Amino acid sequence: MPHYNVVLHLPLASHRTSGGDVMGLVGRVALGVAGFSFGGRDREVDLATVRAGIAAGVGILDTARAYAQVDVPLYGEELAAEAARGTGVIVGTKGGHSRIGETTWDADISAGRIRADVEGSLRVFGGEQLDLYYLHRVDLAEQPVEEGTSVLAELRDEGKLARIGLSNVDVPGLERAARVARIDAVQNLHSAMGRESAEVLVWCEANDVPFFAYSPLRHSAGAAHLAAMAAERGVSLQRLQLRALLASSPVLSVVSGATRPETVLDSLAAETEPWDEALQAAYTADLS
Repeated sequence: MPHYNVVLHLPLASHRTSGGDVMGLVGRVALGVAGFSFGGRDREVDLATVRAGIAAGVGILDTARAYAQVDVPLYGEELAAEAARGTGVIVGTKGGHSRIGETTWDADISAGRIRADVEGSLRVFGGEQLDLYYLHRVDLAEQPVEEGTSVLAELRDEGKLARIGLSNVDVPGLERAARVARIDAVQNLHSAMGRESAEVLVWCEANDVPFFAYSPLRHSAGAAHLAAMAAERGVSLQRLQLRALLASSPVLSVVSGATRPETVLDSLAAETEPWDEALQAAYTADLS
């Protein structure tokens, strides 16, 4: 594997965006509901799982229009909306990407599509403003990133969106979007072992933009040193991998998917898991 220089950043705390508002995003474990989109699901069980996470301290939910079942096209948003209602939990959702078949999705970040998706999400969540809204598949859309970003900025100015973000974006795309509007958050694939979006994360650090890492547990087989530390501490490898990511950057949070309450609670425990030089050394060894 390539060598990475891993820097320990402690403590992790609330982050102040370039817009001047404290979001309480950085250093957090967001609960992602994408996993509820696949296979036969029991809605009451899924709802109980999300609510258990909120009761245990989850402060951020991550969903999307695309996190849907074929016969329930808004399943992910509806689940997050019901679980979060009345709790004060921050919800991030996404548009411009929808499930259109059992194994097929579209990608469209045109102005008309994004405005329609935002209006649809507002109906689902039953409010006048959404907490955080992303362009979902910037990488797959045929339209330029400036088009979707511009309409998100308009919707933010109209008060319908509190924050806007980009998901699945590269550095050139971020730089182009940032020339159009202030970007409040980025969400990309970035795992503890793969560090797939390292360059995007550097951009976010330089521009004081919160970064959410999704699929943070990919390539777990390569984490032999962290696995040994997990066994020594009597905790899961998952918890230490999430903690390693949280400690790796001053702007980073993770999106951890779970379909069982036990997994939600274990992921959430990464926020308070002790991090020291021994774990730092183990993580660095795994990346070298």
